[in-house]
Amino acid sequence: MKKTLLVLSVIVNLVYLIHVLVDLGIKLSNVMNVTFGLIFVVSISGSIYFLIQSRENPGYHPYLSLTVFTLSIASIGWFAFINYLSLIMGV
Repeated sequence: MKKTLLVLSVIVNLVYLIHVLVDLGIKLSNVMNVTFGLIFVVSISGSIYFLIQSRENPGYHPYLSLTVFTLSIASIGWFAFINYLSLIMGV
């Protein structure tokens, strides 16, 4: 279950980053923006939880949790930057 949630978080983060970087011209609605923001926050908190839990389990390698954490930080950073710019520009 833990691995499935982390892999799903990686996929969502990658899809968002690819969508933003490739700029397909698709405008996300406000509901989708809020949903993505919540997913990023949940991904960050989940990966931190699994990283802390991995210290107790000596056979677990935290690479997937670290991947989710870094992708989530990048996604939420880009998300905040884009929303800040759109707020300043009034788009």
